[in-house]
Amino acid sequence: MTPTSTGEASGTAGRMLRLALTPRWLVGLLVLLVLIALAIFLGRWQWDRTQSILAAERAAVSQPIPVADVFAEDPGSPDQPPAEIPAEGIGRPVTASGEYLPELQVAVTNRELDGAAGVWIVTALRLADGQSVAVLRGWLPGADAPGAAAPEGEVAVSGVLQPSEAFYADAAMTGGTVVAIAHERLAELWATPLLPGFIVLQEQDPLTPPAPTPVPPTVQTADVPFPLQNFFYAFQWWIFAAFGLAVYLRWLWIESRRTEEEPAVTTT
Repeated sequence: MTPTSTGEASGTAGRMLRLALTPRWLVGLLVLLVLIALAIFLGRWQWDRTQSILAAERAAVSQPIPVADVFAEDPGSPDQPPAEIPAEGIGRPVTASGEYLPELQVAVTNRELDGAAGVWIVTALRLADGQSVAVLRGWLPGADAPGAAAPEGEVAVSGVLQPSEAFYADAAMTGGTVVAIAHERLAELWATPLLPGFIVLQEQDPLTPPAPTPVPPTVQTADVPFPLQNFFYAFQWWIFAAFGLAVYLRWLWIESRRTEEEPAVTTT
């Protein structure tokens, strides 16, 4: 920057400062500051509201619901269950009550837990409405290990609803073993319709030892839609505050230039 341009900038800043210190402009600045403070407050309020909505909705979807409620829009029937899990139901904590069907059970091979080789035990659970769902009861070192047999009687389970495993879904099923949990293939093997997906068991009541060791779900709870409206409202107020300051400074600059040029016009 040359000395001339530096001097012009300094002169402009000085004129603007002198004009800003006049009573009319001081009153305008006070009104502007009040409006900016209000806009910042409203923006922060909308931001906090956005976070509160997110927290409330995430807390709501983290609460277990009956597995049938996941399919409320397409409940199906025992003979014709829904075709797939709704997107919002994937990874959803669910509960289910019914009786295990011991004859409808498979061992999923080549599954590790804490570095130890073993199998997953998957058993059909008949619900009160007559529909059935596959339940991943947990891990065992082998298909014949203690705890493989499903408990008798009514049980209440809670866990996470997961979609069918896509890998090796068409692999052959032999000797009561499978390599992937695909509800359509299990329905064929067991000759009974199944709700889509499977429940990864986390808790069971009553729990009769020995029992398989619960495995962690591989799909996390589905997230909730981000409340974009409140989010944009927050930034809208902050943009208003910045815009108001920009307009004030621009107006002040124009007025300072005008007052500088007025004497020259008068002498002419």
